[in-house]
Amino acid sequence: MGLRDAIERRVRDAVDTVAHSYDYTRHLVRGNRIRGDLSRPRPGLPPVVLVHGFLGTRGTMLPLTRRLQAGGRVVFSYGYGTFNLASIRSTAEHLVRDLRKIVEELDVPEVDMVGFSQGGLISLHALKFLQAHLMVRRMVTLGSPVDGTWVAMSGVATLGAVSPAVWQLLPGSRFIEELNAAPLPPTVKMRQIHAASDAFVPTTAPMVGVDPKDYVVLPGGHSSLVVAPHFYEAIREFLDAPDAAPNLRLLHGGASEAPRPRSPFAGG
Repeated sequence: MGLRDAIERRVRDAVDTVAHSYDYTRHLVRGNRIRGDLSRPRPGLPPVVLVHGFLGTRGTMLPLTRRLQAGGRVVFSYGYGTFNLASIRSTAEHLVRDLRKIVEELDVPEVDMVGFSQGGLISLHALKFLQAHLMVRRMVTLGSPVDGTWVAMSGVATLGAVSPAVWQLLPGSRFIEELNAAPLPPTVKMRQIHAASDAFVPTTAPMVGVDPKDYVVLPGGHSSLVVAPHFYEAIREFLDAPDAAPNLRLLHGGASEAPRPRSPFAGG
């Protein structure tokens, strides 16, 4: 690629990022009052639970919600307090209660999850520490600061007195260290997606347990992750891929690998 082509590409990426930020802000102000729509679910596809990020609302997930619904998914999202300022640990507890309600009321064994920014940390904490892995089939993190982000320092002075999450998002925080020390549940398949020009959450290394092919970096900024179509395609391709054939390798003296158990929280 020549210098001129490289400059033109950077300019296009910058323009797209600004446009995505505008769309994100437009949906942010819609807040948490988003009408539900079960659309036309495709048989055999688990519901998808979307978890928004810090200073976000359900409205920020609306573009992704609509695309997933058009693809035949039943989609759920929830508002967690005022702009998701609460402790990540306590919000993860609320998320697990919502997951239980879904599997019980819909009588499904499991769901898929997509966590945007801090929403990915909320989801990971629920998977690793609160047994959410019993109800989750696949998980996608979108621009999640798995190593923390120094951008959180800008919020300490203004929100530090009312928001435990600001402190938890800092690199080296006790929350971040504990989250990274705990292994990913082996029964949950993961995809980690980042934006190449993310000014809020710089691209981090793949999490331990994430398959290299499921570590994805695409052009765009932080807002692009939930607005731009190419990020949706990376999510859809992962969630819609057929499950792998059962592993028939002999384990521990001849026992075959057992199939994934039905969630104890599901009805029936």
